[in-house]
Amino acid sequence: MIVNRQPLYLQIVKELENRIDAELYEDGSRLPSEPELAEEFGVSRGTLREALGILEKEGYLVREHGKGSFVRKKHKVLAGIEKLEGLTSTIRNAGYEAGDEVLDIRYEKLSKAECKMLKLPLDSWGFVVESIRTADGVPVIYCYDVVPEEIAGTMENMQRRLEYECMSEFLRDGTQHAPTQYVSTVTAVLPEKPINEILKVDDRTPLIKMSGVMLDINGKVLNFGDQYFNGEAYQFRLVRK
Repeated sequence: MIVNRQPLYLQIVKELENRIDAELYEDGSRLPSEPELAEEFGVSRGTLREALGILEKEGYLVREHGKGSFVRKKHKVLAGIEKLEGLTSTIRNAGYEAGDEVLDIRYEKLSKAECKMLKLPLDSWGFVVESIRTADGVPVIYCYDVVPEEIAGTMENMQRRLEYECMSEFLRDGTQHAPTQYVSTVTAVLPEKPINEILKVDDRTPLIKMSGVMLDINGKVLNFGDQYFNGEAYQFRLVRK
C-alpha cells in the first residue's frame, strides 16, 4: 500500500485544484460550506481553512466573509513562441484587454554582461527601459530592455517608446532598425524584489524568464532584454514542425 506522506492540508489543496480544473465546481460557484468539506475530508476546520487559504493565494478561490468560498477558475494568456510578435498583441489575441505601462527610461553605463550580449565594447552606454504588460488590468509580464545608444540615438528619441505598445514596435517604427529575429533562452525562476512586487505575486509564485536579443536582417543586435512572465497567468504554446 502506498502511503501519501503529504500534510493533510496539501492533499486537500490538490484534490480541490483537480476538481476545479475538471470543472466539477463551475467558475463563480460557491463551494460546499466549511463544515461540509471538513466532514468530507475527515479533517478539522483549522486544517481545511489552511487549505482554502492556499487556494485563495493561488487564485483558485475568492473567500467572502459570511458568504463562503467561491471558485475563480484561473485563466491564462495562451501565446505561441514560434514567431516574433509583440507581447501586447499576444495578450490581445488571447481575448484580454491588453495594456502596456513604461515604468522607467534611463541612460546609463552598461554592465559587462550587457555589453557582451549586445556585442559592444566594454564601458559602452545605452538606454534601459522597464515596463509591464497587463491582461484585463492585471500585471502578467515585467520587461527589462537594454538598447544601445547607437540604435536609439538620443534620450528624446528613446522617450518615443511611450508612443508604442512594445519594444519591437518602437525599434521597427521609431528607429532605422527593424527587428526580424528574436533569439532567447527560457528558464523557470522564483521572483525576487522588486519583480514580485511589480507583478503582485508572492515569492513562491513560479515565473518564466525569457532572456534574449532582437536582431535585424543583417544579424545586428538591436537590444537585449529579460522578460518575466507570471507562470500562473501566462502560458506558452510551442508548435514544432
